[in-house]
Amino acid sequence: MRPLALAFVAALGYAAQIDGAHSCAARAQPVGSSSVYRIEGPQEDRDALWQWRRGVGPPLYVPQPAHALAPPPDLRELVVLTWNAHLGEGRLADLIEALRRGELTGSPVEHFVLLAQEVYRRGPDVPPFASGARSAQASPTEEGEAADASEYAATLGLSMLYVPSMRNGAEYLEDRGNAILSTETLSNALSMELPLERQRRVAVGASVEVMRDGVTSTLRVVNVHLETLNGPRWLGLFRNPRTRQVRAILGMLSASRFDTDVAWAGTVLGGDFNTIKAGIDEPAYRAARAWGISTREDPRSTHRLGWIDHIFYRMPDGWAGSNTRVEEKFGSDHHPVLGRFTS
Repeated sequence: MRPLALAFVAALGYAAQIDGAHSCAARAQPVGSSSVYRIEGPQEDRDALWQWRRGVGPPLYVPQPAHALAPPPDLRELVVLTWNAHLGEGRLADLIEALRRGELTGSPVEHFVLLAQEVYRRGPDVPPFASGARSAQASPTEEGEAADASEYAATLGLSMLYVPSMRNGAEYLEDRGNAILSTETLSNALSMELPLERQRRVAVGASVEVMRDGVTSTLRVVNVHLETLNGPRWLGLFRNPRTRQVRAILGMLSASRFDTDVAWAGTVLGGDFNTIKAGIDEPAYRAARAWGISTREDPRSTHRLGWIDHIFYRMPDGWAGSNTRVEEKFGSDHHPVLGRFTS
């Protein structure tokens, strides 16, 4: 197992495995010519998570972009975005083209990492709905028209990691989840099941190489989409479901001690945090912000429900990461958030 994956697994004592059987062995799930390591959720959630997992297809992992650029980019040249793609509504390809043309930054962008939530996939990679499986309620995807994860992987020329969290309706061969797309090679691909509240949620992570202070270094990125509502066991009234989820993620990141690695360029945690209950007063936001000691924020609404999309940075001394809301939504109900690195 790769060192990064081992650190993730050791951090929380979760089990990484290839199939639905409960096992403590850390094994890789083969996808094409490479592997995605899956970290199972907490022991008390295993049975329910297995039911959700039965309804989705395997990860989609394209480690290399079609035209890899060498040498690795300087960290200052790399752009990070987070964006909830709103299933088939968001125009992901248009967002990427606008970024490349410089419409979002003032100058063309050659190097980027995009953290996308609510990406969906349709077709035979999604299994028929099985007895005992669980599914989310179907969200409309303009079936037959909107691009999906498989099409993005085939046409955009980017490296890509897509990991489904849940099925998009029992009646459809569709699933939905998080994706990382990049102009850079994605390594150390990993998925992590979050503590279960209402629906299965899976964080995805990967590494890219960059040049920091003239040294080839590793930037680690994690993409999350936290729960929106309380689970039925809490009757939707008393418990904020995101607190448990974000603590698990931060426990993973903190316990693995990335910042002791001399080749560490930084860690980025981005996504849709769904902090709609109390905004920046939510424990989930406060915990992530306290972890992201190198973060410079743009506190503007990213959704009609508030400022819920964030990029948090934990960087070596002297470095920081910024957040800027992109005005165009590109068909989604969320504004993209764009990040840059400075020293």
